[in-house]
Amino acid sequence: MRAPLTSLSQYQTSRRRAGGAAAALAITAGLLLSGCTSPSAAPETSDPGGVVVIPETAAAGQIEWALGLLNADTDVTVDQLEGRFTKEFLAQVSVEDLAAQLNEGVRPLKPFKTTAYTDVSDVLGAARITAANSESFSLEVRVEPDGTISEMLIRPAAN
Repeated sequence: MRAPLTSLSQYQTSRRRAGGAAAALAITAGLLLSGCTSPSAAPETSDPGGVVVIPETAAAGQIEWALGLLNADTDVTVDQLEGRFTKEFLAQVSVEDLAAQLNEGVRPLKPFKTTAYTDVSDVLGAARITAANSESFSLEVRVEPDGTISEMLIRPAAN
């Protein structure tokens, strides 16, 4: 396993070099909650009322979609995932495996609430999400120009 990344910038640079295989493997490792550290870039913090400002970007839209799946009353299905991910991503992890990882590794901790958001660009963003048991995670995505997700990572957030 590669050394943990310490910033979203480092994450972005590393992922560009690593290509699709590493991106898909990142979700597998991340969904298994491997204990890697999350980005340390300063997130857009919530206001005193607890509302997190999430921009209208491609990355933010996909993060909100993923959060909706994680918080749903029913398990994530293959039909919900098909068409959302790049072919390169799916060459590394099937929609069946992805659905199983989300349902077995992440969803048992629901409901999740967005507690911070870092927007690097229109296509790269990270949300800090907090589970019902107060455990925090980083949900990170990269979106391609056609709107499909080329990278998704869910991992424990740094404190």
